[in-house]
Amino acid sequence: MNLQDILDWSARLAGCDSVPADSQVYVESPSDVRRVLFGVDIDLAEILWAQGAGFDAVIAHHPLGDRARTNFADVVHRQIDQMGAEGIPRDVAERAVAARLEAIHRRDHMSNVNALVDGARLIGMPLCNVHLACDIIGRNAIVAMLQRNADAGSTVGDSIEWFDDFPEYGRGHARPEAWVGSTTNRLGRWTVAMAGGTNGGYPVFSEYFRVGVDTVFAMHIAEDDLHKLRAVAEPDDTLVVTGHMTTDSVGINAVIAGLEERGIEVVRTSGVIAPA
Repeated sequence: MNLQDILDWSARLAGCDSVPADSQVYVESPSDVRRVLFGVDIDLAEILWAQGAGFDAVIAHHPLGDRARTNFADVVHRQIDQMGAEGIPRDVAERAVAARLEAIHRRDHMSNVNALVDGARLIGMPLCNVHLACDIIGRNAIVAMLQRNADAGSTVGDSIEWFDDFPEYGRGHARPEAWVGSTTNRLGRWTVAMAGGTNGGYPVFSEYFRVGVDTVFAMHIAEDDLHKLRAVAEPDDTLVVTGHMTTDSVGINAVIAGLEERGIEVVRTSGVIAPA
């Protein structure tokens, strides 16, 4: 498998018809890869080290530049469908997601978007990133875990304990925590607001609460959005922040397991928590 083969395969594993817009091969491998370095976030230091250590390629999780960054909005729009599934009107969902996208656009507009990618191209180190596919796989696993355990008497605290089904949460530095509401709140109606490019923040999460969702599970939230959400949340509303690197590792490790089954040696770095 070359890097494009890996992206195509991971997309199919996640149930995608094609490689998502936030994932890309930046420097293709000239032949099949047998040994790769895989990290959540990759910098030039890891790329140079991997080249010197004889790796065939480097794989990142988060988008590194080029069209995977500039086309990022294409995957964030997935949040509109997730919101619609909970009964949020489409026009309301579109406005909420647009508020998040505007901030992302302004950030990228002033960023040196291709600095890292240009460095990899200069030294000729094969490089790609696999983002949404991993996140979809991780979200599906968390949804299945909650469906398997939840009942009418479940509390938020119960749901946090269920995350121990995933070994990454026992080995990582960030466990799920209730940042809005309390662990004593009933779990009630819940949703997993992940696999939408990035978190929706206050504009999205507040709409979930408005339509009667009791508990929202998200990987992370910005500090200013957190304070806004706390200001409008009802006592029974709960936001469980599951932990960014830990949650990302659930989907990433599923992809790594598939690569290893295909004879590719994978070394984890930069935030990927090994399951054992």
